Amino acid sequence: MHIESVLRSDAFWNNHSLNSEASYRYEMIQDFSFEKILVPYNATTGAERGLKASIEFAKKTDGEIILITCVEDQSVLSFFKKSKNEKFEEQKKIIEKELKRIESENKELARPIRHVVLKSSFVPETIIDYAEKKQIDLVIIGQTKIRHAEKKYHQSMANYLLQGLTCPLLVVK
Repeated sequence: MHIESVLRSDAFWNNHSLNSEASYRYEMIQDFSFEKILVPYNATTGAERGLKASIEFAKKTDGEIILITCVEDQSVLSFFKKSKNEKFEEQKKIIEKELKRIESENKELARPIRHVVLKSSFVPETIIDYAEKKQIDLVIIGQTKIRHAEKKYHQSMANYLLQGLTCPLLVVK
């Protein structure tokens, strides 16, 4: 389903007055369709909000949700315990179990939720690369409540995604 169907609904127009700027915006987005929706997921409350928003969005647009979880490369210390690959495979199994649970809980969607678990040295870059390779139409991220010391990292991550993605980014608070 194209966004034009959503925008043409009475509920939408009853809440939005049409002026020249709104008309222009409508004309710009009426041709968009969001077939592939990418949702970075790491089991935080913010990621849960992003997932819930993407489910509601997918119901309205018949879009396909793809959950992406990035496992950051481990430090040099991992060489002394297990190989990076062994550690990644362990983490991947745990993550995939959770993602399969999410998939099974959302069978009512027109298209099944898919997931991917990737190794990453820098998460925003991995998300951008994946979105480009898979021709993602929309990325939805949930904002997590963060401590003051973490603000710069999270703000720069959102900004990095905003600047690097070639598709729209929706941030859910």
